[in-house]
Parts: sequence; structure tokens; C-alpha cells
Amino acid sequence: MTYRHFNNEATRSSVIKAVADTGNEAAWQRLFDLYAGFVFSIARSKGLKEEDADDVVQVVFTDLARNLPAFRYDRAKGKFRSYLTGLVHWRATDKLKACKRDVELMASFWETAKAAADDDGFSERKWQSAALEEALRRIKPDVRPEHYAAFVASAVEGQDTETVMKLYGLSRDNLYQIRRRLTAKLRATVAEILKEMDAPNAPGPRT
Repeated sequence: MTYRHFNNEATRSSVIKAVADTGNEAAWQRLFDLYAGFVFSIARSKGLKEEDADDVVQVVFTDLARNLPAFRYDRAKGKFRSYLTGLVHWRATDKLKACKRDVELMASFWETAKAAADDDGFSERKWQSAALEEALRRIKPDVRPEHYAAFVASAVEGQDTETVMKLYGLSRDNLYQIRRRLTAKLRATVAEILKEMDAPNAPGPRT
């Protein structure tokens, strides 16, 4: 796999500016960092160009800013992933068009959302990938830079052991210990993030 965070700062800034008046800016930044890569990947999978996928990211987060404060997590209707995936498919298909939401449309929307989320496991892979990237971002500040780089090269990007050892001046045992320690840390962080992603809390206002 290619390790790459969604890092379009122009889009990020536009989104944060758009939702800043709805509450806690820091909380919205965290929400953006958590889900933007997933939204962008699904939008691109619909055949949109990168700039159009960026537009979808902005529209989706504007929708979330409007709807999340009133969102009630209902497991019977499906996971938050289903809701978010359906929203992205909806906005990617009907880009930047106003959508009228009534009871019938929302019922149809949930069915489409759940079907889209389960389609050939594609959404599941992207969801897991987004969680992995966010987990890597979170553990990075707590790890020595050279150890983090070696771990990503070896465990995430799949470079061969000899190349990583030579590139970062590590012994085989050093690399093994780094991988063992960071793999455990990464797994625990991914598990926490997946729980967070499945049942998000709307950012509240600053006090």
C-alpha cells in the first residue's frame, strides 16, 4: 500500500472556516483529520478528478456541520460508516446540487448507504485504511523520528528488512524491537479510532 495522509491544506482550511461558527474549531479539525481521507477516497472511486473530490470533501463536511449536532446513532439503521459512505456517494453523484430531504428520501438514502458500504468490501477497506492513517498520525509525535520512519517503511510500506536496516542504520534486532513495540501501539490506537469513527460525537461549542 502507499502511505499517504489526505493533506490538502487548502481544502482543510476552507472546511474549518466553513464550520468554525458551528462550535469548537479544534474539535472540527480533529473530525476532519479523522474522516477526510475516507471521504476523499470514496469520492475519487466514483470517477471524480482530485479537484472535484476536494469539492465533495468540503460539501460533505458542511453537511456534517449542519446535521451532526442533531444526529442520533441508531445501530438498527447501520453504522456511521454507512451514513457517511452514503452521504459521499450522494454528494459525489449529485455534486454541489441542493438535495431535498424528506422522510421517504431518507429511508431510501439509508438503504443506499448500507448497500454502498458493503459493496464488495471496498468501503470496509477504505474505512480501515483511514483508521490506520489516523492512527499513524497520532502515534508519530510519541516516537523517535528515525524509528517511526523505519517502522512505516518496513511494516506499512512493506520494504524488505535488509533495505530498511541499511537505510536507517539499524541492526536486525533493533528493527524487530521497533516493529514489535510500534505494532502493539498501532493496533491499540486503530481499535480506539475505529470505535470513535463508528459513533462520532458532534463537536460542541467552546466554553
